[in-house]
Amino acid sequence: MKELLLATPALWYPGQSETEWQEEVDAMVERTYITAAFMRGEVYVDSFLDYLAETYADPLEVADSWDEELCLISI
Repeated sequence: MKELLLATPALWYPGQSETEWQEEVDAMVERTYITAAFMRGEVYVDSFLDYLAETYADPLEVADSWDEELCLISI
């Protein structure tokens, strides 16, 4: 059976270089794989939250924003 994966967006913006775009795509793929590992129980909660905080956004800030019906695309 195929595994379904959740992905966070890779962000493109005007003036972005090809290198910057590739870095965004690489980060998106990496987040997708660690999220899948977390959902399979292969990554501890603390490790997952630390990874997100270091590479994407503070997960607690994002959760608070969701509670306020806001969406953080980039921080």
